[in-house]
This record gives sequence, structure tokens and C-alpha cells, in this order.
Amino acid sequence: MSGLVVTWEALYSSELQGLWGLAVPPALFLAWLAVGPRPAGGGAEPRAARFVRAWTVAFTFESIADAALPALAGLPMLLFVLLGDFRVFLLMEVVAAPTRGRAASAVVAAAWTAIVPLVAWSAWTLLGMVRGPQPETVLWLVYEAAFLTLALWLRDVGIPRRRPAAQAWLRAIFAYVALYYGLWALSDVLVLAGVDAGWGLRIVPNQLYYSLWTPFAWASFFAARYAATSTDVHASR
Repeated sequence: MSGLVVTWEALYSSELQGLWGLAVPPALFLAWLAVGPRPAGGGAEPRAARFVRAWTVAFTFESIADAALPALAGLPMLLFVLLGDFRVFLLMEVVAAPTRGRAASAVVAAAWTAIVPLVAWSAWTLLGMVRGPQPETVLWLVYEAAFLTLALWLRDVGIPRRRPAAQAWLRAIFAYVALYYGLWALSDVLVLAGVDAGWGLRIVPNQLYYSLWTPFAWASFFAARYAATSTDVHASR
């Protein structure tokens, strides 16, 4: 036993981290949603509260599928990466413009979702032309850095400024998204440098993304800290 060495990369690649560690927590959250108390009040944007409840259930299921299906059914990882980004922008669009049709919000969210993949793929391709073929890890590093930049811009500049409670909540949401994309980028820098601890660091943003994202969005939306007042709602009409 003294000669047994377990690397962070081996732990990261194991089913303990890659499947059970990511799929079980959101499953437990779904069970809690089914039996737990319904939140009081309308949250950060009362006109979007019903949508946020439905969004939470739908994308918690998506988190479980994201953790389980690519490994079990061979589904393309990119599909779930795009869905993971789309869920953020859909939430933003509905809460920022709750009176707009949901289909229209979904179309706008899809357009936002396309920005980072196009930027990352273009930059990775250009880098390959200049410096020769680059590993896929570099593509993901560019993707993560691009999304981090976009999330920080949305947090500080891009969120509509007409609804104080919703604006404050959305700023918190994009700070959270910037955190897990920033940690992913840092971990990939370490991995590219050959530092095994980079794989261990990746476990943290994975938990933020898969296990804790929908609980955080749901709980913070209905938290008193971000609750809209009647003045906020009427002023935005």
C-alpha cells in the first residue's frame, strides 16, 4: 500500500468525481425541491418567478444528464457545454425582460450562446495557423477566458439598469459564472504547464457548475436580499 500513488488527474478522471460526484448532488436538490417548502414572495423579479421555478427543475435535470450521458451514451460534450451556457443567458433574458415572450427570450439567449464558441474557435484556429496545431486544452482555455471576459462585462456593464432588485441579482449571477470560468481557466493553465494539482483545482469549478449552479440561482433569486419591492416592479413597467 505504501507504493500506491493517486494523482489528481486520476481522481479527476474517475467515476467518483466525473459521474457520481457531479450527478448525485443535483439529484438530491431535485428531491428537496419536491418535498421542501415553496419559497414565499416573488423573488428578485416577481413577473419571472414562475419561470425561474420551472427553469430550476429543467436545468437541474440537465446538470444530471450532462454529468451522466456523455460518459454513458457517448453524446458530444459540446452539446452540453452550449446548453450550460444557454441556461445562463436564458435566465438573464427572461429576468431582465419579463414581459417579453419566452420564445423571443430563448432566441436572444441562443444568440448570446453563440458568441463565445465562435470567438474561441476562431482564435484557436488562428493560433494554429501561426504557431502550429494546438492541443484541445488550449481551445478550452481560450473558451474559458472569453466567457470569463463576457461574464465580467455583463456583470459590470451589460445588464439592464431599469430594475434594481433584478439587476443586483443578475450581477451576483454573473459574478458566480465568472468564478467558475476563471477557476477553469486557471486550472487549464496549470495543466498545460504540467502541474498535476491543476486537475485537482478543476474539481472546484465542476462542483460550482454542475452541483451548485441551479441551487445558487434558485436560492438567491428568492432570497430576501434580492427581493423586489412593489416600487421596483411598478417603476419598470
